[in-house]
Amino acid sequence: MEHIKNSTKLIGIKDLNIKISIVLKHQTRIEIRAELDYPAPACPHCQGKMIKYDFQRPSTIPILDVQGMATVLKLRKRRFQCKVCRRVSVAKTSLVKKHCQISQPVWAKITQLLIEKQTNMDIAKRLHVSVSTVQRQLNAFTLKENFKTLPEILSWDEFARNKGKLAFIAQDFETLRLFLTVSTLRSTLVEP
Repeated sequence: MEHIKNSTKLIGIKDLNIKISIVLKHQTRIEIRAELDYPAPACPHCQGKMIKYDFQRPSTIPILDVQGMATVLKLRKRRFQCKVCRRVSVAKTSLVKKHCQISQPVWAKITQLLIEKQTNMDIAKRLHVSVSTVQRQLNAFTLKENFKTLPEILSWDEFARNKGKLAFIAQDFETLRLFLTVSTLRSTLVEP
């Protein structure tokens, strides 16, 4: 059993540079205000000395639910300015990817729920994200067709998909690895 000293670990934030300043409980959600700050690193462009500049305006990052309520993290990231080239860079964290506003634990939970075969709408409601966000994560795991080499024994089948519409599936007979899935027979992928 691990003793949790910091409230950031309690909500799943592993970055030690994130400091929580205040937690507000609204009627429908919990809002956590925090700052991401650490000593100035070397400039990524010219390797010059950087100074602490100021903070960005807060990013609203959805995180996993706390106490059964939607939880958002209002994160202010430190900006650094290079003394030599005058370029400005923003503090980085492992909690979110660059140019992304959704936390990594939420992306992992979306993947877990997609594996459990829940609908995109249910996952979006449960994690308080949009349906298109769930669809983007699903598209990241879709099968990519590689037609450079064909298996020695190829098996295929047509099956009823939605409301009697036919779909086509092909697989390597020996390894049972899916080779191709086409949702409609009108696709040009099935033509000889």
